[in-house]
Amino acid sequence: MTRNDKLRRLASLCRTEQTAALFVIGWFCAAASEEALDDLLAAVEELREVTGPTGHLEAYRERWGRVPGEPPR
Repeated sequence: MTRNDKLRRLASLCRTEQTAALFVIGWFCAAASEEALDDLLAAVEELREVTGPTGHLEAYRERWGRVPGEPPR
């Protein structure tokens, strides 16, 4: 299995299993340097400012036309 194959498999598992995603994050954060954690924290906070707390819902709406539970337009 190549490095790209491994990365794709991890991405696939993280997309379909929240527990896998949290495990991967914890695994790498535990081994990260303080500087890397500071950089990661800043990037995640900046991402939240850009997308807002409901950014994922907007992305879902863009892809599927509506959010689950929302009446059709």
